[in-house]
Amino acid sequence: MQAMFLALFVALVTGFSLPASADSGWRKYESGNFIVYSDYSEKTTLKKIRRFELFKQSIHELLGVPEDSVDVPFEVYLFKSKWQLRKFTTNSGGFYRDRLGYPLMVVGPGGKDSIFFHEYVHYLTYRLGNFVYPRWYSEGIAEFYSTLEFKDGKAIIGGVPEIRRGWLARENTLPLASLLEPEGKFGNNQFTGRFYATAWLLTHRMILGAANGMDDRSDALKQYLLRYTQGEKAAEVFFEEMGEDAKAIANEMRRYARQRHLNAIAMPLPDVEQSVDVSPLSNGDLVNIKVRLALAGGDWDYASELLADNRKSLDGEGLAALAIVQGHESDEVGTEAALISRLMEDPELSGAGHAHLGHALFDLAEKNPDNRRVLLAEAAHHLEAAQAADALYGESRLLIEVYWELGRRQSAMNEILRVIKRNPASLAANQLAGEYSLKAGLREDAQFFLTRVVNWAHSEAQAERALQLLAEIEGEQLTADAG
Repeated sequence: MQAMFLALFVALVTGFSLPASADSGWRKYESGNFIVYSDYSEKTTLKKIRRFELFKQSIHELLGVPEDSVDVPFEVYLFKSKWQLRKFTTNSGGFYRDRLGYPLMVVGPGGKDSIFFHEYVHYLTYRLGNFVYPRWYSEGIAEFYSTLEFKDGKAIIGGVPEIRRGWLARENTLPLASLLEPEGKFGNNQFTGRFYATAWLLTHRMILGAANGMDDRSDALKQYLLRYTQGEKAAEVFFEEMGEDAKAIANEMRRYARQRHLNAIAMPLPDVEQSVDVSPLSNGDLVNIKVRLALAGGDWDYASELLADNRKSLDGEGLAALAIVQGHESDEVGTEAALISRLMEDPELSGAGHAHLGHALFDLAEKNPDNRRVLLAEAAHHLEAAQAADALYGESRLLIEVYWELGRRQSAMNEILRVIKRNPASLAANQLAGEYSLKAGLREDAQFFLTRVVNWAHSEAQAERALQLLAEIEGEQLTADAG
C-alpha cells in the first residue's frame, strides 16, 4: 500500500534535521491522573499538582465517584508567562476544552487553583452522565466545589468564591427568570458576573440550605433536574417542583445571602500518594505542544507561524503537523505530499505524530478522488496507531469518518461507543452517535442520541443539526406509515 502511495507523487524530500535539544525551561509532569506541562519552577508545579490530586480525591470521595469511571488522562498546561499565553487566548485565567475523549485545560498566570477546580467539576459532570444540568446549576455547582480549601488536615467546601463576593455584598443578583433561562444574554460582562454569583448562591442554598436553617429542597432539586434532563427546560418547572413562585424563592435567596456565617462541608483530608515523573522539554518538544494547542483551538495561522519559525529543528511530530498546515493552505496537492510520503517511512513517529499524519492523509485524500481509498486506508493505519498510544487528541470523528468510508462500519460504531463511554453527557459525542446511527439505519438509536442533544443543549444553535435529523426521521416514518 505504501508503494502504491509513493508512486503517486514527486520525489521525496531527503533527510530531516535533528530536533533542537536545548532545554526550553518547560517541564512535563506525569502523575497518576494528570499530564501537566509548565514553565513554572519544578517546586511550584509539584505543589500545584499535589493540590490537583487532593482536590480530585476529595471530590471523588464526596460524590462517590468510582475511580474507573474517569480513567481518561487530564491534560493541563500551566503558563507562567502572560506573553506566551496571549498567543492562545486573551483570557488571563485560561480555558478548558472537553475534546472527544480527551480533556484539555490551559491555566494562565491570572488563574488561581480555583479555576482548575471549577473546570474539573465540569469535566466530572460530563463524565458521569446521570443528569445533564441546566447552565445555572452546571456553573453553580462548579463554583460551589471550586471553593475547596485544605486546612488543619481537612478539606472544606462551601465558602464564598472570592471573585463573587462583590456581587453578593451588593445583593446584585439576577432575576430568577433570567438565571433559569439565560439564552443569548452572555455577551454582556455585567450579566455574566451577576449570573455566576446568582448561580452560586442558589446552588449553595440547594445543597447546604438545610444545614443553614432553611427547608431541605434536595428532593425537589433532584426531581427538577430529572425533568430538565428529559427536556422540560422552562423556568416554571423549577418553581413547580419547589412549590414556590419566583418572588418567594428570590426572597429566600436574599435572606440566605444576608446570613453572616454559612455552614460548609468538612471532610478528613484524603491520603494522596504523589509519584510524579518529571522530564525537561527541549525547544522542539515545546514547539510540538504549542502546535497541538493551536490546532486544538483552530488557530491555523499561529500553528503555521510556529512551524515556519522552527522548520530546521522539527522532529517527526512537528513535520506531520507541518503537513497538515501545508495541505490546509491550498485546495491543490502541494509540498505536503512529499512530506507525508517521507513520514510514512518513519519508524520513530510518536503517537501524536501518527495522529497528525492520519489527519494530513485524510486531507490529502479529499484532493485525490482517484486514489482516495488508498490514502484513507493509510490514514486509518496511522490514526489507529495514535489511538493505541492514547494520543488521538480529539480526532475520533476523523477516525470514524475514515472507517465509514472504507466500509468498516463496525469499527466506526465501536469507536463511537468508546467515545460515548468516556463522555456520556457530551453533546458532541451524542451528536456523533446520532448521525452515524442514522447512517447505519438504526433509527431508534439515532432518535435516542439526537433527542439527548436537543434536551441537553443550552441554545437552539447547539440543537439545530439534531433537530434537522430528527425531523428527517419523523418524515421518513410518516411516509412509511402512509405507505
